[in-house]
Amino acid sequence: MNEKLSILVVDDYPFYLDALAEVLDVNGFTVHKAYSGAKALEILQDHPVDILLTDIKMPGMNGVELFRKTKKIRPTITAILMTAYAEDDLIQQGRAEGVEAILDKPLDIEFLLTLFRSIKRINSNAQ
Repeated sequence: MNEKLSILVVDDYPFYLDALAEVLDVNGFTVHKAYSGAKALEILQDHPVDILLTDIKMPGMNGVELFRKTKKIRPTITAILMTAYAEDDLIQQGRAEGVEAILDKPLDIEFLLTLFRSIKRINSNAQ
């Protein structure tokens, strides 16, 4: 299977979100982006998404809350949380909810790309 992996990137910091989305797009992924949890949920209603890559700490709805709501829409989605802060309580909640990984910002792009390619292989083998 040679389909592109679809990734929803969520971050309330526009410069970071736009730069990360561009890097993923250039590397062959289908990218959707949202500046808030509410916008992310709208996108999830209308687009098939394989991976949710979301900031943990955001105004309105944090990344763990977003993942909980996302699972109701897309139960099999893979979630990866990212953070620039030591949000131990939210990190523990994310792990308990079943997120795939929790990454520190600034992200190691090569590691992230390797992780996404690994998820793509796993998803392709499962089909």
